[in-house]
Amino acid sequence: MERRLELLWGVAARPRRGPRPRMSLEAVVAAAVGLADAEGLGAVSMQRVAAELGYTTMSLYRYVQGKEQLVELMADTAVGEPPERGGAADWRARLEALTRAMVDGYRARPWLLRVEISGPPRAPNQLAWFEAYLEALSVSGLSGAERISVVMFVDGAVRELARIAVQIEDSRRGGGVGAAAAGAAYAAALRRFAAPERYPNVAALVAEGLFDPAPPAQGGAAADEEAAGEGGPADDVGTDIVFGLRRMLDGVESYARERAQAGGA
Repeated sequence: MERRLELLWGVAARPRRGPRPRMSLEAVVAAAVGLADAEGLGAVSMQRVAAELGYTTMSLYRYVQGKEQLVELMADTAVGEPPERGGAADWRARLEALTRAMVDGYRARPWLLRVEISGPPRAPNQLAWFEAYLEALSVSGLSGAERISVVMFVDGAVRELARIAVQIEDSRRGGGVGAAAAGAAYAAALRRFAAPERYPNVAALVAEGLFDPAPPAQGGAAADEEAAGEGGPADDVGTDIVFGLRRMLDGVESYARERAQAGGA
């Protein structure tokens, strides 16, 4: 554990045996991230990363103990640092900005959702995101333990919704079906099988057209295909998360206000 933490924080001693190395831990991690970006996390192996760098597989073990450790380093590098505070007017706006940035990160690098979580945040960038969320909530009126609970809930909700969206997208692309066509097929299936007698609420939403795909963008087939790519499940994640986040924060704000009023009574 100590060796892994030292590597994550960049304080581990560099390899000293043998000739002066021409490779670095940063280069190993960068090559692995590049592979994951291009081909997914499944493409990353010690052998493949070594080949990308033009070295033997054994040479990588001078820098990392194995793939598990490499993936942890990759994830912290890929997630990056949280966005600057910018123009967020209050703590709720800051939380929303952070959450949108997290969703964007998963959209840009969906392989991050396949990285197993083995414990609480402990790497530099992970802790930076944790700190940013805690800082935003520091003026919310919540206790320290309550702030941690909110952060963990938001992080879990974002990851799970994004993971579902990525799986749906992978399945759709694997079948060679566009987002609009997949949405239309799903809506048609619901119209056929969701009988109002058994599924009255589902049928009502179907009748409202809430499961129908969005109309194609202007500009012909090319624009339609582009819109389908941009308007798929990943976009729904951002919408769903922000709506849910706002409603949760309504409750948090009300809870903190009522507690403050009770304390001042």
